[in-house]
Amino acid sequence: MNDSFAPSRVPRLVARIGRGLGYAAYLAVVVALFDVLILNGLLGFGYPHHFEQENVQRSPRPYVEFSGKPFARDHDENGLRRPGFIEAAPGDLRIAFFGGSTGYAGRPPIPVVVERVLRESTGRGVRVANYSVVSSNHRQHLHGLLEHLPQWKPDLVVFYGGYNETVQAALYDPRPGYPYNFFYRSEAGLFARFLMEKSAIIGEVDQRLLKGWLRARWLTDLGRLRDQEQPFSADWNRRVVEKYFETLDLASRTSAILPARFLAFYQPYQVPAEFAAAHRSIRERIQALDYGVDVSTEFDALGPSVYRDPVHVNQKANDLMGRRIALEIARGLGAASAASSPSKPSADGSGR
Repeated sequence: MNDSFAPSRVPRLVARIGRGLGYAAYLAVVVALFDVLILNGLLGFGYPHHFEQENVQRSPRPYVEFSGKPFARDHDENGLRRPGFIEAAPGDLRIAFFGGSTGYAGRPPIPVVVERVLRESTGRGVRVANYSVVSSNHRQHLHGLLEHLPQWKPDLVVFYGGYNETVQAALYDPRPGYPYNFFYRSEAGLFARFLMEKSAIIGEVDQRLLKGWLRARWLTDLGRLRDQEQPFSADWNRRVVEKYFETLDLASRTSAILPARFLAFYQPYQVPAEFAAAHRSIRERIQALDYGVDVSTEFDALGPSVYRDPVHVNQKANDLMGRRIALEIARGLGAASAASSPSKPSADGSGR
């Protein structure tokens, strides 16, 4: 008679299974702690660590998708860097400056340089309010025009960008005009986001090992979106360029309603070979606009060493760009002043 499962042995079997499960649970806790604290926290493996800044530099906000966290760092109640128009004096020239991290960051940021140079060159009061938000694009800035500016009646609206509107989309959410993290913030589930942010192992697996069908349906839809959009294909490049100019046109029209003048600056960045033809197209088209300024070659004389990554630069380059933008604004102000001033009367008193 086979007595391997005799009643007297059942408690011992249950005890062995219990011990095995206990060891497995202990091992799982050790692996999880090593994953979260060491691999993710100390060594930085997993999803990009800018996700940790979601609620500081990219705090959720209606319509514009995100802005800085209100009252964090030097942010005001809207999550924007101080000082703003509320600190402007009566009669100050009011300029609203919209950009991504290249407008937000710097010591000082580009908008502060613009304000200082304009004060010195024009001899008048100037307030440049910095509406730049890290990782934001011009489509979000377009919504920001409606959200922030009607009450302040700015004299001039400046859009400074180009990288976030084009190449950044290939690296993150590839749909032209979408916020860079829309696939993550608005379309991924809460549990998936928790795993991506906290687990280095899962983050690395999702980024590097899972491909095609499985990746598109595991944590996020990013794989499927890239298959659908085909970043850097001829069609994708064309759609990105068209979305860029469509947005500038809408921003120009919206600014006129405020009413305010509008200037768009196409910034320097390191252009991937796959986007070189589209980049040349943007340069040609923006120079043909009465509100467009191509400053994409402004850093060429400084050499590639000014770049800290494909778009962010050192402070020397920031200062140079601030002076260039201030010069273009001053030129525009001079032209506008001449156009709006009464013409000198001629000898026959006709004023022509």
